[in-house]
Formats: sequence, structure tokens, C-alpha cells
Amino acid sequence: MTPLHPYIESVLAAMVLIAALTDLKRREIPNWLSIGGIAAGVALNVWAAGLAGLKTAGAGLGLAALIFVPLFIMRWLGGGDVKIMGAIGALAGPQYLIVIFILDAILGGIAGLVLIVVRGRLLRTLKNIPRIFRLKRESALEAGGEQSLGLPRAVTIAAATLLALWGATRAPAG
Repeated sequence: MTPLHPYIESVLAAMVLIAALTDLKRREIPNWLSIGGIAAGVALNVWAAGLAGLKTAGAGLGLAALIFVPLFIMRWLGGGDVKIMGAIGALAGPQYLIVIFILDAILGGIAGLVLIVVRGRLLRTLKNIPRIFRLKRESALEAGGEQSLGLPRAVTIAAATLLALWGATRAPAG
């Protein structure tokens, strides 16, 4: 992957760190951060690459919507998580978004498993697996619900994003 423009990289890193901190502290990702990230992604990409930058930001935002809106509809992700991934897509573009999505899925799975074991909810979670595919709304299975596991997803999203940025700067050119 081609490294991002340093300004875009800096804004992206700051945004995901703020999202992680607010998600840990208040269990929410503020709209001003996500909407601001989308606007910054479009503006910075256009500034850095003109019309090609607009295409990058639009493709990243569109791909985020395609991947994450269905997960929100199924209540597997909260709205703040979807919006911050849209901002990541607008800033970093579709190639980075795919890498961040995969890294986040791995890190989120590990963090979720650790929380399940630490909180003694392994059997309960195994029993819930068939229920997550039903369209019936159940608060225990909803992201962010009072009875849910309570994994602050912005933390794993931030870790995945920072890993992707670090990996892009460490990759050999060519």
C-alpha cells in the first residue's frame, strides 16, 4: 500500500485515538468527530490529489457504507462504529479500509473472546450464536445494549488503523 499523505495520516491517527478514548470513557463516538473526519477526508484528499483524491475519498466512504451499514442493520455494530469507519474510509481510501476492516475483525474477535472468558460468559455466548442471525430485536444481542458484552469497538478500530498506518510506512517501496 502506498503511504498516505502525512497530513491525512496525522488526522486519521488523531481521529481514531480520540474515538477510542471517548468510547472507553463514555461508550460513544461523537458525531462531530465522525462527520468532521468525513469532511476532512474529502477536503484533504482533494487538496492532495485533486479529482483523484475525491474519487479516493468517495470510494472509501462508499465501501464503508457497503460493508458496515448492513452490520448496523443487523445490530452487530453501533451507529458510532459505522460512522467512524466511514470517516476512516473517506480519509484513507478503500484499500486501507479493507486492511483496517480485516485487522479490526481479528483484533475485535480476540478482544471479544478475552472479555467473554474474563466475564464468565462463554456458555451464555455459545447459546446465543444461533440467535444472532434472527431478525428479531433482542437487547442482549445488540451492540451497545445494556445486556451486551460492552466491547468498546473504537479501541480495536483505532488499533487496527494504527497498525495499518505503521505497516504502510514499514513496507518496502516498489
